[in-house]
Amino acid sequence: MRALAAAAVLLAGCAMNDIHAPKTVTAGATGGAVTVNHGSRLRIPLTGNGENGLEWRRVEPPIMSVVAEGVPDAQGFMFTPVRTGTEKLRFEYRPMTGEGMAQRVVSYDITVR
Repeated sequence: MRALAAAAVLLAGCAMNDIHAPKTVTAGATGGAVTVNHGSRLRIPLTGNGENGLEWRRVEPPIMSVVAEGVPDAQGFMFTPVRTGTEKLRFEYRPMTGEGMAQRVVSYDITVR
């Protein structure tokens, strides 16, 4: 019985530390230059509470070297590199209705190697 419990603990530890999982590069919340390699992921840590009627929206570029992996979560946006090159990602914190001025703007200079 003890051996079975020990094996379960070891397997649980392996599942949490998957050595084959892609490396995640986390950018700073204030923007700036970020380099990410193919096979990695990029997290942009822009979050909002939604209660104030504002949300983060990507406004640039229309064609990307990194593409979003679904909708933002509690930790921000997640992207996957799809094309080598450089580009500027720009986000605006603006009303969910789409009307009104951006309350905050953050830009990232992304390099995909």
